[in-house]
Amino acid sequence: QINEITSRIRETLQIEQIYSTAVSGVREAMRCDRTVVYLFDEKWKGKVVAESVGRGFPVALGAQINDPCFADSYIDKYVKGRVHATPNIYEAGLTDCYLKQLEPFGVKANLVAPILNNKKLIGLLISHQCSGPRDWKDYDINFVRQIAIQIGFALDQAQLLKQQATVADRAKQLNEITSQMREFLEPENIYRAALQNTREALEVDRAIVYVFDESWKGKVIAESVARGFPVALDAHINDPCFAQSYIEKYKRGRVQALNNIYEADLDKCYLSQLEPFEVKASVVAPILIHDNLLGLLVVHQCSDPREWQQIDIDFVYQVAIQLGFALEQAKLFEQKEQARISAEALSEERRQQKEEIQRQLVDLLTDVEGASRGDLTVRADVTAGEIGTVADFFNSIIESLRQIVTNVKQSALQVNAALGDNEGAIRQLADEALQQAEETTRTLDSVEEMTLSIQAVANNARQAESVARMASMSAEQGGIAMDLTVQNILSLRETVGETAKKVKRLGESSQQISKVVSLINQIALQTNLLAINAGIEAARAGEEGQGFAVVAEEVGELAARSAAATQEIEQIVENIQRETGQVVEAMELGTAQVVEGTRLVEDAKQSLGQILEVSHQIDHLVQSISNATVSQVQTSQAVKELMQEIARVSKRTSVSSRQVSGSLRQTVEVAKELQASVGTFKVGSEA
Repeated sequence: QINEITSRIRETLQIEQIYSTAVSGVREAMRCDRTVVYLFDEKWKGKVVAESVGRGFPVALGAQINDPCFADSYIDKYVKGRVHATPNIYEAGLTDCYLKQLEPFGVKANLVAPILNNKKLIGLLISHQCSGPRDWKDYDINFVRQIAIQIGFALDQAQLLKQQATVADRAKQLNEITSQMREFLEPENIYRAALQNTREALEVDRAIVYVFDESWKGKVIAESVARGFPVALDAHINDPCFAQSYIEKYKRGRVQALNNIYEADLDKCYLSQLEPFEVKASVVAPILIHDNLLGLLVVHQCSDPREWQQIDIDFVYQVAIQLGFALEQAKLFEQKEQARISAEALSEERRQQKEEIQRQLVDLLTDVEGASRGDLTVRADVTAGEIGTVADFFNSIIESLRQIVTNVKQSALQVNAALGDNEGAIRQLADEALQQAEETTRTLDSVEEMTLSIQAVANNARQAESVARMASMSAEQGGIAMDLTVQNILSLRETVGETAKKVKRLGESSQQISKVVSLINQIALQTNLLAINAGIEAARAGEEGQGFAVVAEEVGELAARSAAATQEIEQIVENIQRETGQVVEAMELGTAQVVEGTRLVEDAKQSLGQILEVSHQIDHLVQSISNATVSQVQTSQAVKELMQEIARVSKRTSVSSRQVSGSLRQTVEVAKELQASVGTFKVGSEA
């Protein structure tokens, strides 16, 4: 039977049906006179909410039965599963008050089992025997216990399913409220949609939006209230402890639910502000925008205190969150709308500015049109605004351009004049360079001829050297007789040596050769004279001087040959006689010294000694001439190469000068074109 009753109980989800099925099944199974479900209120007073009673016995449905000792003596026991069996109520020691509450229903014996829901005692399953006392058996006690337990399970199941249904309904209601709030972009309409639907969904008496000012004092700015209750709209409600105690908590998402405001330990001042609106219970949730506390969503129960379920609290919290989102959306839309309006106004302002700028630009273009034709005397009117700045900048540019063009015109004229002068000078330079090259070529030919002459002089000098060497050898044979004249000859050699040094220093000049040749000629004449004198002295000496006469004759012949050689040299160096003046002077000085030495020669031996010394001197002089001619050949060769280089440089100079002249002619043409180009610009009052 327990299974059957349990199955029937589980078939329904209606709490009243569960109770009705249970009491019917228990009374029938136990064959008792009455079975009831007795539920407690918050003060542990009871009321019969379901009954199955046999005919002829009083009805107890709806009856309130109060046991003053129950709360103190039996609650904990029943929570622990106690089942109390009373075979006879008059022998159970019950209070007279409690007995008097049972007697109207004809109770003689009863069996009481606890009904637990979520481990909380919510009521009792009671079986009554009214016909007489009854000795309850163990199986009776166990049966009632099991049915009471199953009632608790069925209630859990029904409540769970009901809660799930409620959650689904609340979710649907929340979606509808959210959807309606999101349809509006004005805060007033958003508040209205949120409060009206929340009040209907929770079946509360009032729903309000309470917004804070800077000092955290509040004002009710929106309200939905049931008829018959005071209006709280525009009311100022101030909780003196709010700013200090609750701001941060609400920012973190705190939701406050008060089942009874008089049992919530609220400040008396705050209670006095709530009482005019008949508030008995409330739920308060924060309205946040970007983590900033804007205000509170508050629901009031005004008719009675109310035990708020968690689903109710969560619902208010979710509505407050969605309300914050909707207000944020409205604010964003308002900002967007303001931005759009500002953008349109800015766009219109820019359009007008653009048109004004275009108009000013047209005026500016009209003013400066002459500049495009080269008239640099035009000026734009300087007005206020950006175009005025451009006009002023344009005037500055035109003025700078006018100065530049003026300078370019002057520079072009100066360039043309300078280029005209320089072109003639460059052309003259080219002609002179070419002429210089031609003259250098002619000079080079002369240098080549001089080189040939110097080479011929060198050849003759070598021949003279051979002759002088032969004369020296002949003179050495009479060296013994010339001992007395050695000192004078040495003096002569020193003098001639000094002359030779001068000849070396001045070897590059052919005039030295002429002087040396002249000196040789004089010496040859003097030698011939000395030979004649020696012959005379030999003739005077007679036979003793015959040998000396022979020597004198040979010396005379050598002198004659030397004179002939010097004549040939003189013919060769006639072309360069001017350059040998210094050598001639030096040789004249040597001749004077020789003349002075001849006065000291008193005899033929001395003269012969002089002849020997002169022969050696002739040998050295001829060698000097030979060396000088070699040096002159080298010098003339270097001069030849230098003159060739000068000729090449002169030719290159002529070519470069002509190229420069051509470039200058092109520059003149460019300058003329530049002058013609800038001539199109009008920079002053000229036509």
